[in-house]
Amino acid sequence: MYIGHFAVAYLLISMFPEVPPLVPLIGVGFPDILWPFFVFLGLEKVEINKDSPLQEYIRFVSYPYSHSLLISFLISCIAGFILGIFMSPLAGAIFIVASVSHWFLDTVVHLQDLPVTGFKGGRKVGFGLWKYPLVAFMSEFVFYALVTILVMPPAYIPGLLALGALGHLFNINSFFGFTKDNPTKSDKAYAIFALIGFIGFSLVANYILTG
Repeated sequence: MYIGHFAVAYLLISMFPEVPPLVPLIGVGFPDILWPFFVFLGLEKVEINKDSPLQEYIRFVSYPYSHSLLISFLISCIAGFILGIFMSPLAGAIFIVASVSHWFLDTVVHLQDLPVTGFKGGRKVGFGLWKYPLVAFMSEFVFYALVTILVMPPAYIPGLLALGALGHLFNINSFFGFTKDNPTKSDKAYAIFALIGFIGFSLVANYILTG
């Protein structure tokens, strides 16, 4: 799940226009922004299949802090509390809601590797839509496009749809495997791409909405 997360951000932006758009935009990607740092610190682990670029063959061995429902929620609460102090209580609350939404959308596509509590031996969930690449690819873009069209002011819709289409196309190889091997050769490289992808998308979308 990539661009689908930003559909939730657009919904929150439309509901709470007094909150700067960057707050929900960063919020929905907060777990995937945190995740690369935990990977580099050796606190979380992912295994890349060098023989296939398909998302379903990437094994998220352990990510109890960035992607568990409970612990990631507590971390987002800390970030939200800080935002509440320096920006506004509403901004802090919206950030937390945006961040928590990430886990619930991820459950749709992940392969029963998402921790609920993050504690050792705890339950992991995931409905596994990544096993059906065409359905996953189409449904994510349709979800993004529908929410964008329904909640965003008309002036912003073309730019946001174009941004979403571009972002989705950048990720297309992980759905359909157009290359025989995986262009991403290491877990750290994969983590960096995730970090750049979420921060970059957030900044461009913020520019469209505020520029």
